[in-house]
Order: sequence, then structure tokens, then C-alpha cells
Amino acid sequence: MLFEALIDQFGFGKISSLRTSNISNRIPKYKDVEIKQVDLNERALYSGKYSGYTAEELMEVIDDQFFRPKASNWANAFSPAPESHVQNGKLIHFRVVDRELDLPAGTAKNLLNTVAERYGLKVVVETDNLVRYALGKKRG
Repeated sequence: MLFEALIDQFGFGKISSLRTSNISNRIPKYKDVEIKQVDLNERALYSGKYSGYTAEELMEVIDDQFFRPKASNWANAFSPAPESHVQNGKLIHFRVVDRELDLPAGTAKNLLNTVAERYGLKVVVETDNLVRYALGKKRG
């Protein structure tokens, strides 16, 4: 039906000359298909409340919704669970931040470090999926 529609729409070829074996032989076997990172991203097709926001606007959202509320608690950084604070090494998962703030996929990974610098936070550990900050310390 697809090929009939294409032939009708564009006026080329004949359905009688269609050889499906030529097509099916070119489709890769499942075991040979390579999964791209973009296909693994959650919500790759984003239509949330921040659609169309610039990087600068998304940084303001991250600052306001993620860092600023936590910064008000930094005075209590020596609580019994100091790693629960961003500046004391709380492990931050990029996808969790994107999901909790309803950001487009990959936003936290791309912009979190830049916003963290506003608060004097330095990256001490970073991988493809997570980051850990500390006040004034450099990567190690």
C-alpha cells in the first residue's frame, strides 16, 4: 500500500515491477543494528513547558529551580548527612534533573556545570550520566 501510494503520488514506477526481496535484503538484521545515544535519551521528542527556550533561559530555570532553593540550605551544610547538599558532593544524575524540572533531554548535562560555577562550585567527578560538585575544589 505504501508503494502504491508513492507511485500514485509521484507518478513513477509500476507496482508490478516492485521486488520486495530487494528491500528486505537491505534491512539490517536485529543483532547488527547499532543503537545510537540519541535513541537512548528519555523524551527525545520534547514538547514540554520549556519548548523553544534558549540555553540562557534554560540556565535561569536550572538556577531558579535547582540551585537557588538548595543554596538557601547551604548554611546547614554540616547537618548529619552533608552529602545531601549539592556543594558537599551530592551525586547529581543529569537525567533525574531533566525529569524533575521537566527540561528537554540533555539540558542538565549541557548546562548544569555553567550554572554551578555561579555558586563557586567546581566539578570533582563527572561521567556521561552524573556529576558531583564541591565548593572551590578542582577536578581530581
